[in-house]
Amino acid sequence: MNAQISCPSKITHVTVHARGALVRRQVAVPESLPAGDVELLIDDITPLAEPGSVRAAAPAGSRPIIAVQSALIVPATALAVGPSEARVHELEGLLGRLVLETERLQGQRQSLAALQPDPGLRTTSLIEKVDERVADALATAQLLGTIQGELDVRLQELHSQQVQAHKELEAARLAQAQASTDTRPDGERHQRRVTVRLGGGGPLSQLELLYVVPAARFWPVYTLRITDNGRKATWLIEALCAQRSGEDFREVRLGLSTADLIYDARLPELPSLRLGRAQPPARRGYRPPPEGLERMFGGYDRAFGRARPPAEPFIPEEQTELRLDEAAYSLADSEMDDSDDGTVTARHAALPSKGRSGAVKKLSKELEQARPEAPPAPKASRARLPASFMAPAPNRATSGYGAPPALAAPGPPAPGRGGGASPDERARRVSSLGGAAPEGGFGGGGSDQEEYEPAPEPDRGAQEPQDAWLDFDHLSMAGPGDEQRRGRLTYGGEGDAGPRQRAIAQLEELSPSERLTDPQGSRGRFDHRYDADGLVVIPSDGQPHRVALLCAETVPTLRMLTVPGERPEVYREAELLNPCEAPLLSGPVDVYVEGSLLTTARIDHIDRGGTLRVGMGVEDRLRVARNVRSDEDTAGLLGGSMVVTHTVTIELSSALGQPSTVEVLERLPVSEDKSMTVEFVAARPEASPYTQAERGAPIRGGLQWRVPLAAAGKAKIEYQYRITFPARTEIVGGNRRD
Repeated sequence: MNAQISCPSKITHVTVHARGALVRRQVAVPESLPAGDVELLIDDITPLAEPGSVRAAAPAGSRPIIAVQSALIVPATALAVGPSEARVHELEGLLGRLVLETERLQGQRQSLAALQPDPGLRTTSLIEKVDERVADALATAQLLGTIQGELDVRLQELHSQQVQAHKELEAARLAQAQASTDTRPDGERHQRRVTVRLGGGGPLSQLELLYVVPAARFWPVYTLRITDNGRKATWLIEALCAQRSGEDFREVRLGLSTADLIYDARLPELPSLRLGRAQPPARRGYRPPPEGLERMFGGYDRAFGRARPPAEPFIPEEQTELRLDEAAYSLADSEMDDSDDGTVTARHAALPSKGRSGAVKKLSKELEQARPEAPPAPKASRARLPASFMAPAPNRATSGYGAPPALAAPGPPAPGRGGGASPDERARRVSSLGGAAPEGGFGGGGSDQEEYEPAPEPDRGAQEPQDAWLDFDHLSMAGPGDEQRRGRLTYGGEGDAGPRQRAIAQLEELSPSERLTDPQGSRGRFDHRYDADGLVVIPSDGQPHRVALLCAETVPTLRMLTVPGERPEVYREAELLNPCEAPLLSGPVDVYVEGSLLTTARIDHIDRGGTLRVGMGVEDRLRVARNVRSDEDTAGLLGGSMVVTHTVTIELSSALGQPSTVEVLERLPVSEDKSMTVEFVAARPEASPYTQAERGAPIRGGLQWRVPLAAAGKAKIEYQYRITFPARTEIVGGNRRD
């Protein structure tokens, strides 16, 4: 027996991927270990960890690690609920008691309101004391009114208490939903124990455990702070992290990775072809289920009433054997016929007493034809009725007999001689009526002591497992009630992976904001890891928590941008180089100017060294106005062409207290028709071509001006372009293009 030592551990590093997280634990190993093989037991591992992902790492030159095993440990004591869940249960019980008391008092209130005190005076009586009886009636009415008033006060108090309890219950449920799943003491929750077996000889100064928790994800977010009148900018990379691993990440080193957590990089194996002598087939690790597997469940089927082989229903001893003529006499009172679906119906037409002998003969012949092929009946002077003509056996769960088989729901015709129901069909009818088929069988003369024969095993074909069958956490074996899967391993059951799948589904449904972007869709063709500068805390509550990763300072370039052809507004935009040594993912960015939140913009993914542009909203102190004048004329031989000259005037005005530069963007019309030409005439001031390639959406015919504006100054831009096309044609939507 190897020596076993329990060792505590602590989470030190966590790498959160787009889906899932890699957790690293530092194990506190004793300074002196006994000689020989030693087993280190680490018990404080979350049960939601992937058991097949547990790894152990030790420094080079230390004791060798022979094996690493993990097992789920269930505490011997009952699990205690957390404080948030206990508070919810307490408030639910309180609210239930308030509702019951309210219903009880309302019933009393209604009963008292229905009472009407009546003195019971008789108009013909001269000796009754009218004043006393009236006084008693008034006193009774006053008493009822007093009691009803007290009930009304109490009902009002209960209503107020219910409203308060509802509010507290909603708050408690919200707190429970946001509470950490790592709130129970270690001795009162499920744990996963990891056993690390060390070889003998050598010291062990350090030991780390690595495992995967699948219920974790993150969304990138950013913060831009512009200060010193736009001459300084601080870029902060942050993230919203959510995890439901069953253990809190307290003061850990955090890293965010865009790479997939598990990626199969194995090369495909090509089968080899050998020429020569025949080789024996390769041995496989898979073995089919043993023969006769269904016989193992024979006792269960007999005990719990599975669909059993045909058997006769139980009939009381005094009714077990009847004379054939007596049976025919009792059945002849209701004319019997076999319907097309194999069931027996009755038309309740009583036969006259003189016709009973003929009915007996006719019924005897029908009984002989409807009798299924079975071993001969035991010798007796009296015959048994076919099972389809008898009442079903009483249900074991209830007392009494079920409905007659004649009232069974019609079904498809069963195979059999003369259209009669087969034994299996009759057993199905009895079961549908609430009766349990007994073990004797439904035979005309079968023995009640016949041995039970299980159903033949279904042919499921080859079940050679693939790679997915090596995922043992998703393999399960169904119970004896499942006839198709019992006794066989099947893939896809929850098993130990059920809680992990539910935690993953909860995080997949999480959508904190529409502005957030999933890194799986915005990472592009690169993978990078972002490491946090400090320690972070991420509770295991399934809610997003904002954590800071790193920050960098840069010098921004503030731009005033306007596109008068689209909107008569001037926008502010901060342009800066990517200050980080890493690419940036798509996500929202909060822009602060001099400590005040200005706007929340969105950026697309940016490569390392790329240009970052962040919109800062509209500059209301800058105005722009655009006017277009269009002139039409003819040109060419005999006026065969139409010439439309456009003069565009753009006026800018500033109310700023400092000089500024406004970037004006315009675009000339573009045509693919060879009979139409667009010619740029002139511009004051001169314009430069603009392609918009830096935004990833190149255009043709773009023009750009950089117009300086003095404090409270004005400026003007004017340019012309000419469109020439055949005079007999017209541009769709009008010849004027602005």
